[in-house]
Amino acid sequence: MLKEVAKDVFETYGFRLSTISTLDQGFYFELLYHFVKDKYILTLKTIIPKENPRIPSLTDIIPGANWLEREVRDLFGVEFEGHVEPERIILPPDWTLEPPLRKPIAPKLPPTYAEYLVNLTSKAALASVTGIVKRRRTKMGLPEVVAPVLESKKVIEEIKKISKELEVDRKVPVRK
Repeated sequence: MLKEVAKDVFETYGFRLSTISTLDQGFYFELLYHFVKDKYILTLKTIIPKENPRIPSLTDIIPGANWLEREVRDLFGVEFEGHVEPERIILPPDWTLEPPLRKPIAPKLPPTYAEYLVNLTSKAALASVTGIVKRRRTKMGLPEVVAPVLESKKVIEEIKKISKELEVDRKVPVRK
C-alpha cells in the first residue's frame, strides 16, 4: 500500500521525496517518508516488524529513493525488496556486525507474539476504563465506554500475562 500511495503522491501531485527517517521502536521500525512540494511537507508513515524488516523499494518509481534506502539498510538493517542497486553506501562491503543504529530487541519476542504486539501498538490502544471515568461519562450523558476501547476482562488479563512474561510490564516515568 505504501508503494501505491507514494507513487500517487510523487506522480500525480508532484511531491518529491526529501528523506526517509527511521525510528527504532524496540519491537518494530517506524519508517517516515518525507515528501516536499513548494512550502508543503507530506509524511507517509509505515511500521515493519523488527524481526523481519522488509519493505518494497520505491526506487523503481522514485529514483531519488536509491541512496536514502541504501542508507537505512546500512544503518538499521532494513531490506528494501526489489532495490535497483542494493550495494552498501555507508558501511564497507564486508561489514558483518549488526547495523550500527539498530537497537537490540529486548526482550526477545516469541514469533507468535511479535506480529500481535506490532499490530497492537501500531493500530489500537488497549485500556481498561476505570469506574471513575465510567461514572463521569454517564453523568455527562455519554456512553460508559468509547467504541475503540476494549472492555474484555479475559483479553486484558491475557495482555497483562503476556506483558509480564515478556518483561514489558514495567512502568516508565514520564519526563515533564
